[in-house]
Amino acid sequence: MRSFFDGKRRCPLLAVLIASMIVLSLPMTQAGAESRYNDWEVWTSAANAVLPAKRGKLGPFRMNIAAGAAATPEYLGSDTIASKPLPLLDVNYAGTLFLSTQQGVGWNMWRKRTSRAGPRITFDFGRNAADAPSLAGLPDIELGTEIGLFFESFVASWRFKGDIRKEIGGGHGGFLINGEAAWGSRWSKNASLILGMRTTFMDDTYAESYFGVAAANSTAGHATYTPTGGFRDVNAYVQLVYDFTQAIYVATELRGTTLMEQAADSPLAESDAFFTGSVMVGYRF
Repeated sequence: MRSFFDGKRRCPLLAVLIASMIVLSLPMTQAGAESRYNDWEVWTSAANAVLPAKRGKLGPFRMNIAAGAAATPEYLGSDTIASKPLPLLDVNYAGTLFLSTQQGVGWNMWRKRTSRAGPRITFDFGRNAADAPSLAGLPDIELGTEIGLFFESFVASWRFKGDIRKEIGGGHGGFLINGEAAWGSRWSKNASLILGMRTTFMDDTYAESYFGVAAANSTAGHATYTPTGGFRDVNAYVQLVYDFTQAIYVATELRGTTLMEQAADSPLAESDAFFTGSVMVGYRF
């Protein structure tokens, strides 16, 4: 049986248009300078959620190029929503090697018809104290390079993903585990619907980097706080993808996120529950 995520039947265009209107209507207050916080892996995932049917012999390369915008917090835990540009460049060679602003740089070392797994490199954009007034006086978190292992498996209309990663490049220095499950439905000619949930587990080092406040940095607004490892957040999402042609598409997403205890209790967490949304237009070839 073909997996939904590789197939052809889709849901109505009206749902996609409604989702786009919801995303574009989210309140945004643009910061004077864009904050460093970016999570392209999550925010651009709708653009890679549905793959077109294979078209003849096009050579070993497959590419997916897209651009769009997202409404997201200024930083993880901020209660100020800002607009973010979303670039997607996704290059796959012979189903084995990939380079992507969404997936990172990796190797499908183990690959079957409905499963793949292997090593990859991802990046964490870090955080600047200048990203928001609420972060004033805190140390910056530099751009980080993460190495790890990933897997992805399809079972009928279900997709399961997970990865482990360790930052080694002078950024947050921590360790993360991500897990995700999604269900897809296609029942019209051109559109697809995906419902999913994702969670992230963080170690002590990551928790202290992003949510801790050292005694030397404590202020009236930032009490000293030393979090421990645990689940960082849980989120649920709906994605709608409409294919105008086999190559041209629009992808939209609405995602609700809840910070878990160690993150939510941080004095830096102005909001422990928030929505993000995105719209992207892309071209596959």
